[in-house]
Amino acid sequence: MPKILVLFFIFVNFCFGAFENELSNFDKNFINANNQEQVKFHHQLKSLYIQSVIQDDEKSKIEVLKRLIISSNALNLDDKSYANELEESGVKQNVINALREVIIKLKDEKSKTSTKVSSKNDTQIIQASNSLNKKNKEEQAKPKQIKQNEIEDQDKKIIDKNLTKNINQNKQDTNSQSDIKKDKIYILSSKKNDQGVELSLNSNLKKEDIKNFILDEKNNFRYIIDFGAILEGGRKKYDFNDYSIVISQYNPKTTRIVVYAKERFPINFKLDENKISILATQKEQEKKKNSIQEKSKQENIIDKKISKQEVKSRTTEKKQIQNINEKKNQKEETLYVLDVDKVLNGVVLNLSKDVDEKEINSFSSKEQNIFRHIISFKGVLEGSRKSFSFKQNTITVAQYNPKTIRIVLSGPKEFQFTQDVSDKTLMIAFQDSKNTTKINSNKSALNSNFRSKKLIVIDAGHGGKDSGALSDKAGTLKEKNIVLDTALKLGNELKKKGYKVLYTRSTDKFINLRDRTKFANDKKADLFISIHANAAPNAKKAKSAEGVETFFLSPARSERSKKAAEKENQGDFEEINYFSKQSILNFLNREKIIASNKFAIDVQKNILSQVRKKYKVVDGGVREAPFWVLVGAQMPAILIEIGYITHPNEGKRIANKNFQDTLAKGIVDGVESYFYNNR
Repeated sequence: MPKILVLFFIFVNFCFGAFENELSNFDKNFINANNQEQVKFHHQLKSLYIQSVIQDDEKSKIEVLKRLIISSNALNLDDKSYANELEESGVKQNVINALREVIIKLKDEKSKTSTKVSSKNDTQIIQASNSLNKKNKEEQAKPKQIKQNEIEDQDKKIIDKNLTKNINQNKQDTNSQSDIKKDKIYILSSKKNDQGVELSLNSNLKKEDIKNFILDEKNNFRYIIDFGAILEGGRKKYDFNDYSIVISQYNPKTTRIVVYAKERFPINFKLDENKISILATQKEQEKKKNSIQEKSKQENIIDKKISKQEVKSRTTEKKQIQNINEKKNQKEETLYVLDVDKVLNGVVLNLSKDVDEKEINSFSSKEQNIFRHIISFKGVLEGSRKSFSFKQNTITVAQYNPKTIRIVLSGPKEFQFTQDVSDKTLMIAFQDSKNTTKINSNKSALNSNFRSKKLIVIDAGHGGKDSGALSDKAGTLKEKNIVLDTALKLGNELKKKGYKVLYTRSTDKFINLRDRTKFANDKKADLFISIHANAAPNAKKAKSAEGVETFFLSPARSERSKKAAEKENQGDFEEINYFSKQSILNFLNREKIIASNKFAIDVQKNILSQVRKKYKVVDGGVREAPFWVLVGAQMPAILIEIGYITHPNEGKRIANKNFQDTLAKGIVDGVESYFYNNR
């Protein structure tokens, strides 16, 4: 019977790309997996579904939903929401029923003897395929509807053909394919030294897995390195005298390292097992040292000849020149589009720096009853081309050439659009003459009446007998005290804005994990924010582990997220028995996870924007992790690790009142942004 599932997806496997490895692994191994492994597969599919929705990838979303139908029936879970969404996407009801019957037939076959299974199984397969053929012929007699229906018909025809082939050969093929499995590679950390940058990986990388190429234009030299890996902690940039190195997640599977310089120069790239080094050559370093030495000698000779007054005037002149050069460098710094978010009638581009409206060019065109408006500006788009649909209209964001980003709005009728530039963001949205006033009103700030109706529950982690993480063995700094101070400051800032605020604890007392979200649910809160401080796993990593991270509830996809969750989940051992596997499956509501993910992104972005005005803070990124304190929340819920208490500098910083004030303002900005974008 598992052969039906494998054959069913032979054609489908060519229709998705973003999650090919994960879905292929599910197709080959789910049916024969035990119950615990099937639960893990189900969790993974939910995570893939969330990613497909966020990325607006309709094709991948449909393939994930098909497999969620299968896994739900295998685990005796309700699949109605998945089935309804598939129908809305154009998948026929008979295909959905066929997916459900895969599990039903499998259970029937297991109850029979092994000798009878093989002979009757083939008969049932042929009968199932014949019934599907009849339905297909009936469907073909009807008028064609949408492309999605045609694809489903093609799927069934290919299933029927494949079912009559040699089943033993298919079994050998699937077994050989299942043996091919690649472990994911993570970039755990990166650091700057005098010569360049060094990256540490969680496993060894082969030279043949690395691709590099050079783009050499006038005053714009780039050395680009691509390899399959996941970057921990988000985009990193390291500046040197004559060049800079940028490390970023080019797409979900590929990390890209780019060396930027005005002129071409030799670069030494080294791969040593699980370490990557990008270094300037010795000749380049010697040139820099010689030039620095020559400049210092000339300055010494000049300084000896001039008087003290001239020295003072000269130093002021140097400072002025340095300030001018710094301003020039800031202007010349490349603009990056970090990500693109879909909003009500358009998109919001999150930028690495502010863009001047004078630098944005636009023009209109019409071709074969298609109206287009093209917007372009200088910059680099992180990741690949992005496209979003708004009924009959579309917006596409792409890298037009190495230096130019182009945004294309298109539709079958003439349209108007709005363009708004503010605080490192660029919003482009469709506008109709009918709803002009509505769009303009949406751009206004949240009013006091809106805020007064929103209740936010703030949860200070740990408390009482549970101290949480400690800065050292002596317990000089305790997590429970730091997070309580921060939570109270956050509450005061939210109240100033006009929000209603409640605390799970406002004093040093112990509260069970499940009572925290229960309190928020009983009060019908609109948001749940849990404040915590992180800790390094051992003394060796205490000096290097740092950064602000924001988590939302979902199965962890990295070792770092798993370790963070394990640390926080140790607070109340009785809770582990309370949360059964079935309750976790029920609590992982798809809509709530998507909302929590969006909330986490807004908060993390605004925290960094606020605190980096005064402090050098590492971006730990937005992560998924199974925190018990978030399980059961019926509203968007996040957990913020405000920093590492075990780090010699960051531990003292998160205990500082001024830093806590700045951090609280950043979180409030994130709350405002979330409500504004999701009204």
